[in-house]
Amino acid sequence: MRTCLIALLLTSAVLASTVTSPDLAKMYVDPKEVKNKWYPDTFKVNITANVQNLYSWEFTLNFTPSILQVVSVTRGPFLKEVGDQYYGTYFRSKKNNDYGYVSALEMLLYNSTTGEFPPQGVSGGQIPLATIEFQAVGEGVCVLDLWNTELNTLTGGQNDPIPHTVADGLFDNRATPGPPTANFTVTHPGMTIPVAGLPITFDASASIDDGWIASYDWDFGDGTTDSGIIVSHIFAAVGTYTVSLTVTDNDNMTDTLSDTILVVGWLEGGTFPDIIDARPQREPWNEVAHGREHPLVGLVGNPTSDDYEVYVEFTIYSTEEAMKLGTITTETVTIRGGETLELSAIMDLRDTTWRVGPNRGPQWALKYLTQPGYTVFAKCYHSVGGGEFEEGLAAKDFSFTIRGAKHDIAILNLTADAQVLWGNPLEIDVTIANEGGGHFIEPFDLTVTYMGVTNSGTIEVRSTELKGEEVRSEIFTWDTSTVPKGPYIIWATLSILTFEMDTSDNSASCLVCVI
Repeated sequence: MRTCLIALLLTSAVLASTVTSPDLAKMYVDPKEVKNKWYPDTFKVNITANVQNLYSWEFTLNFTPSILQVVSVTRGPFLKEVGDQYYGTYFRSKKNNDYGYVSALEMLLYNSTTGEFPPQGVSGGQIPLATIEFQAVGEGVCVLDLWNTELNTLTGGQNDPIPHTVADGLFDNRATPGPPTANFTVTHPGMTIPVAGLPITFDASASIDDGWIASYDWDFGDGTTDSGIIVSHIFAAVGTYTVSLTVTDNDNMTDTLSDTILVVGWLEGGTFPDIIDARPQREPWNEVAHGREHPLVGLVGNPTSDDYEVYVEFTIYSTEEAMKLGTITTETVTIRGGETLELSAIMDLRDTTWRVGPNRGPQWALKYLTQPGYTVFAKCYHSVGGGEFEEGLAAKDFSFTIRGAKHDIAILNLTADAQVLWGNPLEIDVTIANEGGGHFIEPFDLTVTYMGVTNSGTIEVRSTELKGEEVRSEIFTWDTSTVPKGPYIIWATLSILTFEMDTSDNSASCLVCVI
């Protein structure tokens, strides 16, 4: 009897769509684009893979239900030949035309006669994992959004995710396609303005199109060009440059946006180290949460050929009250000629005088951050040869606001053995975390269940709690003698907190088999 799955289908970290290696595996929608289909036309797309040594796969595909509806999902040939001839496969699919998604998974099983798994997985390219048949029901553009993808091999009898890239598809039956709109942002980490000789990032993610943008081409106005949605560029000399971005969409329509960039000298004319920029370390820059520690970062540059001792002083003001609250300083370090250094100091909104209420001591001994707006000024102090420290000429400032700490618990990981002999106990490890504010102690229920082909049930409901920012593993034991042999999905679910801001990570699942 074919009863065993070989793979735990844990959520794996799929690499970004940008190909980082020619040898990287890939899962993609084929064909990439479908056009000129109107109701009641139907068409098919394949979810295809280029991969080596594959034992199991999974995907979810989102679509716009007012434009498309799924007719059917069928198993592709990738694992079929090896599976049907020697071992068998387990295939499952699900479609939901109300919410606009379709999902499927497949895995090789062990040989029911020999009890062995395939010695190697299946390797190949441009071979469908599954085929989805759609019907056009409306007009417009619909991205076939491929996500929650997994490609897995088998290493030492354990499931092993295969790093891979992902490429979406597109359905387009517009009567009159429109041109794209080019847009880009310029950032220069550690600097308030672009500086010659230091990298500047150009990001075209804000460019839009009714369909999809096929290319991003940059002209930096200094005789150099580049391509890509996000690029880094260094201007060698001080000056004013006209940077142009040209985007081309899938209909070969283009749009160009140009902007003038002023590039200045790095501490031009400086005779000692000084502050280049200052900011909170964590994004977003203008918002921090009370109940946590928040590093403040100052970037110091030394344009000279000498070594100096330096530190950065951060002075915090209440914007509404125009009142100085105090200062925090970094450690003192040596900065060599021509270097830049990031120096940080901790603003602790939890256990020091930089506290957000409630009142936990004599009011005159505490500095409360209870107003919404604050400004921080950063200055660099320098000394050479052990002399007195002197204040630099430059000062950099930034602002931030205080927001309430959030209620948020999460499942970080769910692990179990890929297979277990019938009658033996199976240990299930659930890693949970309190990702909300530092002072909330969150009580909740953690429920672990199983779902098989013919039956399902609850393994255990455990009431527990987590302190602020605590991470802990909870171990559950499943008595497999109470269930038939076969594949099972193990689910771990956290009860939802009152006012919880993010519930997307309150559940997790994995696949195991009882043999």
